[in-house]
Amino acid sequence: MRRTQNTSAELDVEWPLPSEPSFPACTTHAPDQRQAWILVFGLTLMLCVGFGTTLNSLGVFMLPISATFGCSNAQAAFLATAFIFSMTLATPVVGWLLDRIAPRTVMVSGAALAALANLLGAHSSDIGQLTLAMALSGVGIGASTYVPAIILAARWITPLRQGLAFGVLLAGASVGAMLFPMLLTETIGRLGWRDSMQAIALLLLLTCVPLPLLLARLPPAQSPEQAPADDIPSAGSGIGDALRTPVYWWWIAMQTLLVLSSIGIFINLVPYLVSTGFAAPMAALVLAGTSGAAMLGNFVFGLVSSRYSARNILLLGTLIGAAGLLCLLGAPVPTLGTGAIVLFALLWGGTFNLVNQLAPLLLADIMGQRNFGSLLGIGNLISGLVAAFGPEAVGYLVDLTHSYTPALLACGALMLLALPSIGKQRPKQG
Repeated sequence: MRRTQNTSAELDVEWPLPSEPSFPACTTHAPDQRQAWILVFGLTLMLCVGFGTTLNSLGVFMLPISATFGCSNAQAAFLATAFIFSMTLATPVVGWLLDRIAPRTVMVSGAALAALANLLGAHSSDIGQLTLAMALSGVGIGASTYVPAIILAARWITPLRQGLAFGVLLAGASVGAMLFPMLLTETIGRLGWRDSMQAIALLLLLTCVPLPLLLARLPPAQSPEQAPADDIPSAGSGIGDALRTPVYWWWIAMQTLLVLSSIGIFINLVPYLVSTGFAAPMAALVLAGTSGAAMLGNFVFGLVSSRYSARNILLLGTLIGAAGLLCLLGAPVPTLGTGAIVLFALLWGGTFNLVNQLAPLLLADIMGQRNFGSLLGIGNLISGLVAAFGPEAVGYLVDLTHSYTPALLACGALMLLALPSIGKQRPKQG
């Protein structure tokens, strides 16, 4: 890719052929790729610890918290809702800040806030205080994990390896999802939930605060003094025009439909399997298996993205995931149960994180680099708020029909409805 100068000082990119996915060049010289991958692996550890100890482990705290405060299951579950909503609401603000100030400041502040929130939560005297603490933790995690990690990786890694880099980042989150719920279940059993929450605060301080202090910086050519004029985002420039661009809203529709479907299935997978006759430990093992398949898929699709367009990979991955979901319907059939579940874990699980991995590449292709952080944050806000209702919608359908089959078919339909939106994601032409 190369730049051309014009009088309007806007970024004009000569795009590669559709079979060559890319992220618009952000520097005049390629960053040191050894340093770039050190950054990626450091951020991967942050996502592993940050998501693993908070979002992915909220469920293991519900029963002991209910017993301590004598609250209902709905009140305990609202802790997760508060966390997810605050994390989602933080993303556009974080994206806007990352377009304007150093990423180190945003990430360190977010990680420190998450640690402080867990410490406050451990000393809560009632469920209301604990809910507020979890909301603050959500803001901190939102400011220090996915959005800043994606933006930094995009700035450092060469275009043909960005899909792989994003896959490595999400693989870290998958490792956290497999590891920390088990570790924290054991810790809560031995020490109680309050001491376990304090241990989370300490772990966040020891890992997620120093890592961005050491690693979270832009490539040297992107410092304010050295960056090309058309790479320095002016306050608010281009965001209004982007929000009036139809293809951007197709991108948001794609992400919203796929995330809504995925969350609806993921949260209700264990109850569904138990309802079909699987023992709870086996159902939990299947859930862990989907996370393992997701980690493998992150690497495989990341490697493939260096040869094929992100749009075509996501089209194929969505079809594979939908086929895996249909396999899940075979769980109650005695002659198909085990084989159907294995296929589901491989096919659906292997594509579970694909939209989070490839959506940033598609956004860069269709909108360019200017205000990328803000646009990514706005898209994540909309899709996250809608997806938060996915588990509740599945539960409503189950209550209404007394069966999981209509709800699972609805989730599959959402995946298929996303296909036209994915098809609209074509790189802009220079």
